[in-house]
Amino acid sequence: METANQKTHQKMLLLGITLTALICALSISIPVFGFIFFLVVPLPAFYYRIRLGTQKAAIVAGGAFIFLIFFSGGLSADLYFIAGMLLLGFSMGEFIEKNLAVEKTVGYASGLVLTAGIFGLAVYANLSNLGLIQLVSGYIDKNLELTIALYENMGMPEESITMLSDSIDQIRYVLVRILPAICTAGLLVSAWINLLLARIVLKTESHAYQSIAGLNTWKTPDLLVWGVVASALALLLPGGFLKILGLNGMIVFTIIYFFQGIAIISFYFEKKKIPLAIRVLLYTTIIIQQVFIFVIAGIGFFDVWLNFRKLGNNDTDKQIPLSS
Repeated sequence: METANQKTHQKMLLLGITLTALICALSISIPVFGFIFFLVVPLPAFYYRIRLGTQKAAIVAGGAFIFLIFFSGGLSADLYFIAGMLLLGFSMGEFIEKNLAVEKTVGYASGLVLTAGIFGLAVYANLSNLGLIQLVSGYIDKNLELTIALYENMGMPEESITMLSDSIDQIRYVLVRILPAICTAGLLVSAWINLLLARIVLKTESHAYQSIAGLNTWKTPDLLVWGVVASALALLLPGGFLKILGLNGMIVFTIIYFFQGIAIISFYFEKKKIPLAIRVLLYTTIIIQQVFIFVIAGIGFFDVWLNFRKLGNNDTDKQIPLSS
């Protein structure tokens, strides 16, 4: 006879599979705005890993993925990315449970997903008798064509459509070479967003909540500065490979220091008790005006020397909870 505890766990499993499958299905079925749901796909995997443990969380993620296979009519490139995002959330939960620092949780989880993704691509390319670059180029071409079709449906001027079509070869050339940085940056952004959201849904799980409670006092390891220096020097050196390597590095480091810059801004929002409406307005402005990304990343970078939050001082070394 089933106990009340077993029934509760079964209900949580069913709810977890349903919720996870719903978010994943929305991410691949809604044009344009589905990307928002895609970014938060790791959240249910993260949450249920903390609440239910490794085995039951794996059942939740696996059950949702099996549903998606039937929902989408078979395996596809979209499901390949969904699997990576589910793995990201699950592995973040694993590392949080091990009480790792935030940067290690995000870094290890993103590295695991990247490694698994490259391995999966290599296997698929081999089975398809295609080279890895050829496989990636084909996927990029397909998405560029879909983008052009979307712009046409949105009524973009014909001259702009023609200019974009004529530039497809150059765009493909650049995208293929900076794809490692794009994928890494995307994983880091998604991981950070899901950490922020997890703070809201994990307050009852005090052990997990405390691990991510002080994100607005987070800072990058000081040695990371040398990665920025090396990437900048690589951009100045002759040779296509070194330039591409440097460009990939700069993209990733810009995102990392952007996180530190946002943490500084959030720190002072809390310290000065800025109203929520003003915070939302400013954060929205940052999203819309991408130039602010570089400004905020610069703030994060120079914080290594200027210590804007005065961390380490007795009167300011207390963590201020990050509420937004």
